[in-house]
Amino acid sequence: MKPTIVLVHGGFVDGSGWREVYDDLTADGFGVRVVQNPTKSLADDVSITRQVLDEANGPVVLVGHSYGGAVITEAGNHEKVMALVYITAFAPDQGESVNSLLETFPTDGPQPPILPPVDGYLFLDRDKFYESFAADVTPAEGAFLADSQVPWGLEAVGGIISSAAWRVKPSWYLHVTEDKMIPPVAQTSMAERIGATISETPGNHAIYASRPKVVADVIRTAAASLG
Repeated sequence: MKPTIVLVHGGFVDGSGWREVYDDLTADGFGVRVVQNPTKSLADDVSITRQVLDEANGPVVLVGHSYGGAVITEAGNHEKVMALVYITAFAPDQGESVNSLLETFPTDGPQPPILPPVDGYLFLDRDKFYESFAADVTPAEGAFLADSQVPWGLEAVGGIISSAAWRVKPSWYLHVTEDKMIPPVAQTSMAERIGATISETPGNHAIYASRPKVVADVIRTAAASLG
């Protein structure tokens, strides 16, 4: 029996971006669930992810993109989770948050065009969204992503990890070489720190949409390791 794949999206987007990864994996016989987190707070998102894990059949490969990496780091302590897959994602340790990791990122390269918070939520500058987040999808798709942004809550960005699942469970990391949201050097640092099996691909932050087969292949590799 193949493990169930559970996909967790990041900030500013929702789970629909996983569609082509979902199609690839389900065509290969995997059961796949997509978590729809509101990204209001880390605690809420972890709780919702755990609900999906509770309902999953058998062992689970838990996958997170971007901020979703923080979610899977905490939710991955669930007993059904056998492997973690980080797709150009944050990989915080106990006592850390996305915010604290952002503070360690280099300042001499492209910076995410995050606007000042309004009523406790963050958005990306729509005029800079395509270049920074999704430059390797079509301009039309990039425009749609920019215009359909999901508010990212300060309590999600600042949510503290209480127990990092990667310390006790195997992990994989897809390093994306042209990412302008999470710098490649920061990806490498996080991936090496957690002891992940690292693979690499060209592309930008929305790699799950632009190169879904590459992403699905990393997930398949993690699933195959479970025997």
